[in-house]
Amino acid sequence: MQTIRDYYDKLAKNYDDNRFGNSYGRFVDASERKILQAWLNQIEPDQVLDIGCGTGRLLDFALTGLDSSPEMLKVAAVKFPDRRLILAELPLVVSKIDRCFHAVICFHVFMHLDENTVKQSFAEISQLVPIGGHLIFDVPSLYRRAVRQRIPSSISWHGSTAATRADIDGWIGAHWRVVERRGILFFPIHRLPSFLRGWLAAVDGWIGNTPFGRYSSYHIYRLERYS
Repeated sequence: MQTIRDYYDKLAKNYDDNRFGNSYGRFVDASERKILQAWLNQIEPDQVLDIGCGTGRLLDFALTGLDSSPEMLKVAAVKFPDRRLILAELPLVVSKIDRCFHAVICFHVFMHLDENTVKQSFAEISQLVPIGGHLIFDVPSLYRRAVRQRIPSSISWHGSTAATRADIDGWIGAHWRVVERRGILFFPIHRLPSFLRGWLAAVDGWIGNTPFGRYSSYHIYRLERYS
């Protein structure tokens, strides 16, 4: 985890511009926000915890954010001075949190963690959510990686974990059940002209909610705690 923390510490000052300040990043951000707006529609931000909040991109959905990078949290604190920001990392977060939340969101995190750490994280997050509460997270699609040649990252852990629905069912443990799954980035948006990206958003979102959505680049899951 130290390696991951150091990596994001170095990126923190320019992360927002470099990652989401272009048409590809805006496409990803808009796709994720559309799903969160639907799934968190009746849940107030003070009932939501954002694990892996980074620079605070999604903190308009949550009043509490947690991240392992102190430099990313410094940026988030400037953008959202009224948020409660906590320095901690998965799977060691329970000791840092003194309350429960109706929903937890966790984006662009599990893809960096090994399978055992992901399993431990699901178990620990279940302690922060009451029965009937939710966990919303994303993970790269292993279905998609099976049908295309993925160029490995030069950083061994960066986005290295992908999953199928069967993998997720095996990882989430006894406390969670899958309620919904949506795919995003069915189209290779980064390979298409930027002027087309906005036009494809609605089509991409529609495909992600069909059986073909399994071949989208990323899957977003909504889990419910039931025991």
